[in-house]
Amino acid sequence: MSALLTLIAATAAGCSSAAATLIAAHRGGMEAPFPENTLPAFQHAQHSGAQLVELDLRTTADGEIVVLHDRSVNRTTNGRGRIRELTLADVKALDAGDHNSIPTLQEVLDWAKPREVGLLLDIKRAPNLPHDRIVNAVLDAGVESRVLFGVRSLMDLEQFSRQAQGLRFLGLVPDQQDINAFVAAGVEGIRLWPEWLQAAPRLVPALQADGVSIWLTVGDANADALRAYAAMGVQGLITDRPTVAASALGCQAPEASPEAAP
Repeated sequence: MSALLTLIAATAAGCSSAAATLIAAHRGGMEAPFPENTLPAFQHAQHSGAQLVELDLRTTADGEIVVLHDRSVNRTTNGRGRIRELTLADVKALDAGDHNSIPTLQEVLDWAKPREVGLLLDIKRAPNLPHDRIVNAVLDAGVESRVLFGVRSLMDLEQFSRQAQGLRFLGLVPDQQDINAFVAAGVEGIRLWPEWLQAAPRLVPALQADGVSIWLTVGDANADALRAYAAMGVQGLITDRPTVAASALGCQAPEASPEAAP
């Protein structure tokens, strides 16, 4: 296990899963009534027992880094328009669900700093996303030991690697045929999809033999499926249902501390 994953596993609540599989809440989890990619969703995920929250980064028209999955705000807010064409003020005026706003990266880092939680940053393929400012924000917050940078291209991997030493990368590979190139480039882990495992059942042991950690994006997989993935030695499960995953793997949420109160 890498230094990053060792730290997360040590500081987060333990799980009874023999494989010590980590739980990453996809977009903070998509469990009602918590809107995806919002601070209440992240808080709920950590309280549920997830060791990491996964979040998506995009950039506004005025260069602010915000947390949003889609290219537009249409699906997840009461507004309309592409995020790259809206200013931060425009974005902050929107309701992202239950009177919550779209958070900035800085707001998430401020939230995560006093908490025993890791962050998986999904770096979207956006030409105006400032890699240097993302890295500097993480370094300034002092949480780099708890951050995985999810990269979707070898170009992004190279550019982020130039920003600072010791950063950790998860290859969000676009296709199975890209796995070897990402491994050769030095990513810490590879994100797979369950259907890839069905088509290539030897994929997980082959990557593990190369010392690469395996992560799966599992959507709303049920408890039996999650336990089966953990038994395979999968390092991390990126799930829409952190409560279900925590229960399935026997995880407990960390005790709240005064400085970590919402």
